[in-house]
Amino acid sequence: MKEAYIEVEFAELYIELSKTALHQFIKRMMSQKYSLYWRYDASTIYLMIELDERIHELPFVRNPEFLTLSVDNLHIYDEVLATSLENLLQAEKGNGIVKRVTEGPLYITSYRAGDIESMIEIDGSEQVMMNRNGSMIQYRDDGKAFEPQTIYNMMNLEIDYVLMELYEAMTNKESLLIEQHKKKLKKLLSKREQVQHLLSKSS
Repeated sequence: MKEAYIEVEFAELYIELSKTALHQFIKRMMSQKYSLYWRYDASTIYLMIELDERIHELPFVRNPEFLTLSVDNLHIYDEVLATSLENLLQAEKGNGIVKRVTEGPLYITSYRAGDIESMIEIDGSEQVMMNRNGSMIQYRDDGKAFEPQTIYNMMNLEIDYVLMELYEAMTNKESLLIEQHKKKLKKLLSKREQVQHLLSKSS
């Protein structure tokens, strides 16, 4: 029985892997019954990861002491591989944005030097507010506090995503979805103005 459909997008991904770390990653994937092999071209080495007739390519740049996994966008359609890659991103102090598409919300996690810089859930329940001293912003009601600039950057990602959904709805002439996306976009733009105002006061 096949697992439910999953899509995880890694954006602006940059990880420097030592040969030891790469070997450990390969061994871990092979223990999960994946087939791995290498493909080469003039400037890039590709690690091909195959399971059940599905193949993913991880592009590496070769360096004397390590390999660099550097890619603008990488789509993974396998939960085990996506989780292993995200763990690698954390363990090897990499940078990148991980977008997890589910049947419900879209989850976006931003990593810098292996640490979670921010984490958001796009499902219409977001909220922005200033705390008592006015220097931080809370995003949603989960008690997490982030710097205003981080919230501003992540909010731009949300706006881009809603614009994409709006364009698709307009292309398909889905009037109900068009109105929903327009309302959500208006709400996000209003909240972004609040963040911009806070940033201008703190600069």
